Amino acid sequence: MTAKKLITKSVILEAIPYVLLSAVLLTAILFTQQAGRFSELAVYADLPLDLVAEIAAALLPNVLIMAVPVAVLAGIVIGFSRLGSDSEIVAMRAAGVGTWTLLWPALLIGVIGTGAAAYLHMKEAPQAARDLRRVAIQGALKKLESPVEPRTFNTEIPGYVIYVRDGDKAQGTWGRVFIYAQQPDGSTRIVTARQGRIDSSADKSELVLTDAVALKLPPPNSTDRSNVVEHLEQLRLAVNTGRAELLETLSQKEVQSEEKDWTDLQQQIHSASVSERREGERTLHRRLALSVSPLLFAFFGGLIGLRIRRGGRGAGVLLTLSIVVVYYLISLLGESIARNSAGHVVFGEWLASAVVLIFSLLLLIFNRLPALNLKNRLRGRGRDVSAQSAAINDHTVGAGRSGFPSLLDTSLFRTLTSSFVVAFVALVFIFLIFTLFELWRFIGTNHVPAVVIARYLLYLLPLVAVELFPATMLITVLITYALLARRSEAVAWWASGQSVYRLMLPGLLFAIAAAAGAWLVQEHLMPSANVKQEALRARIRGGQPRAMTGTGRQWLASVESRRLYSYEFDEQREVLREPSIYELDEEAVHLNRVIIGKTAVWANNKLLVKEAETVSVRGMIVERQAPTDVALNQIEAPAVFRPTVDKPSQLSVTALAGYLRAARQRGSDTAALALALQRKYANPLSVIVMAFIGMPLALAFGRRGAIVALVVAVGVSIAYWGMGSGFQQLGNHGLLPPEVAAWSPPVIFAAAGTYFLSRIRT
Repeated sequence: MTAKKLITKSVILEAIPYVLLSAVLLTAILFTQQAGRFSELAVYADLPLDLVAEIAAALLPNVLIMAVPVAVLAGIVIGFSRLGSDSEIVAMRAAGVGTWTLLWPALLIGVIGTGAAAYLHMKEAPQAARDLRRVAIQGALKKLESPVEPRTFNTEIPGYVIYVRDGDKAQGTWGRVFIYAQQPDGSTRIVTARQGRIDSSADKSELVLTDAVALKLPPPNSTDRSNVVEHLEQLRLAVNTGRAELLETLSQKEVQSEEKDWTDLQQQIHSASVSERREGERTLHRRLALSVSPLLFAFFGGLIGLRIRRGGRGAGVLLTLSIVVVYYLISLLGESIARNSAGHVVFGEWLASAVVLIFSLLLLIFNRLPALNLKNRLRGRGRDVSAQSAAINDHTVGAGRSGFPSLLDTSLFRTLTSSFVVAFVALVFIFLIFTLFELWRFIGTNHVPAVVIARYLLYLLPLVAVELFPATMLITVLITYALLARRSEAVAWWASGQSVYRLMLPGLLFAIAAAAGAWLVQEHLMPSANVKQEALRARIRGGQPRAMTGTGRQWLASVESRRLYSYEFDEQREVLREPSIYELDEEAVHLNRVIIGKTAVWANNKLLVKEAETVSVRGMIVERQAPTDVALNQIEAPAVFRPTVDKPSQLSVTALAGYLRAARQRGSDTAALALALQRKYANPLSVIVMAFIGMPLALAFGRRGAIVALVVAVGVSIAYWGMGSGFQQLGNHGLLPPEVAAWSPPVIFAAAGTYFLSRIRT
């Protein structure tokens, strides 16, 4: 084999493992991020498992689109950094090996990555976008078959508020139904029925009610104060559930630009209107530019890697993050230029690629400049690796006699902290970059200001931190303890008479501190931040900005479900504004009385409704009483009426526990909420479990290299996430108690960690 072939093989074998590892790691992280965004929808919309599986399959191509270019860049930069840190590049240069001889293996990897990216962009991603839209519509149609959850208020049918006390959601049958309908003329229609259901045929939907009583109340400012009451054995109300629009959307052949493949885009460019032609050109050039990015990244990454003499993998990771951040920020700028300037579509979409190519050519031209010594720049006057290892070994020998913390403990804490920070920052950047990549067409279309995007990313950080802390801890302990084992520092530790348990103590203490931090973020930062980031996300995507706080007009059912309240809550004075109270008969089926007032206040364990107008119903007789103050007994505390949210991600443990108790008192289905509460308790513990299972794995696999440890980290993270998702589905469908579903994954993995620990020589 010639020297050129040996060099080519060496470069490829050095870079390919890091490319594959980066691809798997990025795919796992980004897929978890996307799946997490859909998981709450799937759970609380109660989608069938087959639709959930189709959503997961449709998400994968978009994840790979992002993962492939970054993986190529990371693999090549880290691979060349390793060669540079081991002085192999210096040796090759001294032997007369030229720049292109070292670069062309990287370019070959880039060509393969570009081919994969082009196939994903032109074939798989458009099909996945169509599948995702179809599955979303099918899920919405499935939900419309029985949109009302017993013991909850439903406002999804326009113009109606529906409350059902009993019923079978799976069968779509309702019992003891209350319906509030605002009429076009300003009047209000209150319908109560003993039984009900929704009949859907073709594109039409009807509310079918049995043993129904309908009461019509005049508009508030009307001079006609008469009331009309009807009793019907069966009442059919035509309602617009949106079924017709969904069916039309599902059946239409016209697709959006992101759902079109190469052939469709060519047809759109040549035959559509001016606006559609511009949209097609933007989409096509954006896909082409992103498809070429792996090759450009390989070229640029190879040139950067050739100039790194020290720093190894750490320098490669930092460089990769920097390049990716700059590239996608320039891509966002180019997308904005392409959308706002009719004649600059090509310039805008290819701007980021052109910048990378120009800098690559500049590096190629000035290849005789001094090489980068990133390790010295990052560590200042840091010691040589061998000297540092020797010093640590010297500290290790007396570790058992120096108490806690020993010199090795201090070194481990320092290494754990730096590794955790680097891994966490890297994962956060990847998470945020993919989020921007996902939203950038909305940002360009809706002309979203940069300050709004920055605020959204800022408020997204607490959620990102809580989700990434377990994976970050696993990567941290695996790398730290794997290097400890590889440099034989662990052997020196054991030779001093110390056990593996003592060696793991700093890691466990560090994990406990990180878990406490995760708990503080989850309880004190994440709830309010999630409210704001979801409102900002809705604004970025073009929807109305809204905060899911439950403010505005509230509906509340009393514990015994014989009294329903509609009101606005004054947070400062704890007063109900414009309350409407609906009292039902002994069977909680039909109305007895309606009380409409100006305000309502609590006094002596009673609710005093001021300036209240009362409408009493006795069979077919309606009696109206002039405004006066009405006192109501057996009223819940003001805290029950306080606006809240019903999404667990926007609640702390205390708030969610209170909401869960109130929901149980009302008789609502609380399986999903109970599971969410238990998962909140278990999430911080996951950080400690990841450390507990990661340390014995690192000591077992560490001698094979940090690359093996990272592969193990990816596998363990995927297994933990998959097991957690599976148990969550079982818990949400009532197949397992919430406690079992939430705590089984950490308990199982803690048991696995105990087993691996027992297999290590102590």
